[in-house]
Amino acid sequence: MRSRPSAAPADALLADGRLRVLAFCWLGWVFDFYDLILFAFTKAAIGRDLGLELVRVQWIEGWSLAATALGGFAFGRLADRVGRRPAMVASIATFSLGALLTGVADGFWSLWLARFVCGFGVGGEWGIGHAIVAEVWSERQRDRVHGLLQAGSPVAMALAATVGCFLAPLPQVGWRAVFIGSAALGALAFAARWALPAHAGAPPAAHNAAAAALWSPLHRRASAVLLAVLTLHMAGFWCVYAELPRVLMAERKLPLADVGWFQIQVNAVHVFADVAFGFVAARLGRIRVFIASCLLFALGHAAVLAVLRDAGHSFAAFTVAVAAMGLGAGTWSCFGALFGRCYPPDLRATAASTFYAAARLVQLPLKPAVAGLLVAGATDGLLWIGIGCALGSAALIGLLPRGRGGTRG
Repeated sequence: MRSRPSAAPADALLADGRLRVLAFCWLGWVFDFYDLILFAFTKAAIGRDLGLELVRVQWIEGWSLAATALGGFAFGRLADRVGRRPAMVASIATFSLGALLTGVADGFWSLWLARFVCGFGVGGEWGIGHAIVAEVWSERQRDRVHGLLQAGSPVAMALAATVGCFLAPLPQVGWRAVFIGSAALGALAFAARWALPAHAGAPPAAHNAAAAALWSPLHRRASAVLLAVLTLHMAGFWCVYAELPRVLMAERKLPLADVGWFQIQVNAVHVFADVAFGFVAARLGRIRVFIASCLLFALGHAAVLAVLRDAGHSFAAFTVAVAAMGLGAGTWSCFGALFGRCYPPDLRATAASTFYAAARLVQLPLKPAVAGLLVAGATDGLLWIGIGCALGSAALIGLLPRGRGGTRG
């Protein structure tokens, strides 16, 4: 699918129906990730109400992440074969059903099924949205638009923190009600026909490439590098970033409300980082900015490591340290542009959805391992994992091939 002709860049970024397309993809990504991350803020209450130990809840969360790998491949292939719009509608409907099933779960297996369904639906949204961006916007505009789209991730985190820390604990609401309410987001699927015009929702003109082409000589190196870097990024996020709320409450005895405000503030920084990354990368080169952001992310982890033990007494210093992590997390804005550059249209959604979700699959064994570290009080070990993941990402991203099948960055 070819990009539509554009006028002057300043006028064309959100003109000619592009604002509507971006808004829909952005909302889809926000509520997709919100449904997934809300569990991180409510799992303590869910485990307590259902009589589940922390390790069993972590296994369920791990399996929901594993399900995103299956959903990523399934919905990515659907998008490349049938079209972006039907694939996105199916993805939204599926993760909304998972949210509804979560709200009515009454034990381990029903909760496992609910989170598996939710994860399966979540798997396709990110890749499809970024594939649409790569085909509706010109090469010179994509870094900026990918950054705007990726900024939905911290917005989803802040929204989940608000609901999980302030709304779900209310006796008259509870975690069941917030998940059942989340299922109503499936109404987004009905907006797809209006939001995604034919040029943004149709399958690529050529759609004969098999999924195995991702590992053909032309794409093998790019696929290996992107999958490795995404896996490191996912490990850093799910082992550290997503576990900080529980650490603050369980080990540092901070009130739930303080944790909620902390998450809102930190993710406000993350929104800025995602948007800024796209605009800075468009000028300085996405690989250079990616490496610099990884180093900042590692420094943020080191700063958190230095002040974590006194977080309960020096919460302001702790928040500043985590804000540095938030600034470094702008690297997530780079991946959409890299997939758009590295793969042709008939493989783009498959590559983005499959690799993004496959990187989450690795978290299946990591989540219970993280639970073991948390039970043992070894929070420092998690932060060292985050530092290692950031530095590893900075080292590997430079291995992307140049030119076709890669990027000059």
